[in-house]
Parts: sequence; C-alpha cells; structure tokens
Amino acid sequence: MKRVHIIICCLLTTLLPAGPVAAQCLEYAPKVVSLSGTLVRETRPGRPDYGSVANGDESETIWVLKLKGAICVLAANEIDVRENGETEIQLALDQGQYDKYRSLPGQSVTVTGKLFHGHTGHHHKRLLLTTAEIKKTPGINVESQH
Repeated sequence: MKRVHIIICCLLTTLLPAGPVAAQCLEYAPKVVSLSGTLVRETRPGRPDYGSVANGDESETIWVLKLKGAICVLAANEIDVRENGETEIQLALDQGQYDKYRSLPGQSVTVTGKLFHGHTGHHHKRLLLTTAEIKKTPGINVESQH
C-alpha cells in the first residue's frame, strides 16, 4: 500500500504545475487574437544585409506592440513554431493602415489580427501580427521611438 501512495505522489508531482497556472497560450492564424500594449516605431536594418544601418544597409521603420505581459504561442507547423515569454510583436500593416493609424505610436492600444512567425529579413521580431484593427485604449502614453 505504501508503494501505491509513493507512485500516486510521484505522478501528481509531475502532472500538476509547480506554481500558479499560467495563462493559456495563443494560437497562430487562422485564429484571431487581440493584444494590448504600447505601440512604438523602431528603425531596423534592411537591404541588402539586414545587419547594420551604420554599415550601409537601408533603414526600415517597423511598428511594434510592446505587450503589457509576456505571451506564449503554440506551434502550428515547422515555420510557426512555439514561442514562450514574448513581449514584442511586429505589426504587419498595409499603407492604408499606416495612414489611418499614424497618430497612434506612443499610445496604449489594443491590436486585433492573426499571428505568424517571422521568416524573412524584413521580420525583425519573432512574432508578427497581420493587423485587422488598432484601437486606442486608456493607459499611460509614451513618446514613440523613431
């Protein structure tokens, strides 16, 4: 009987989380997600080498959502792999969206769209969001980074 108790204790220890249960992980597209944080502009190196603007690469300005807390995303395939502890997401926007939302960098926002994993030189963050909508939300606003 003592052996059964030991086995049960060992099973419970490995199956139950050690601390508070973490938030459920998000999913990649086609799942639609809404995430909140501060929208900022960042300048990153682009063509030809995507390594350094100082060494001659073109500059690319990207919009990044700096999340209020870290997220995890479940793996979907060999490109959209699992990510844990991510706090920044690069937004994928078309020119009309840049024009429509141009006043929002530096603001607290909620962004709705579909997640995908970075896979080209233009993807400067691990996670990107094909953006459907950005809404300004109440919160502390900061000066945007250029």
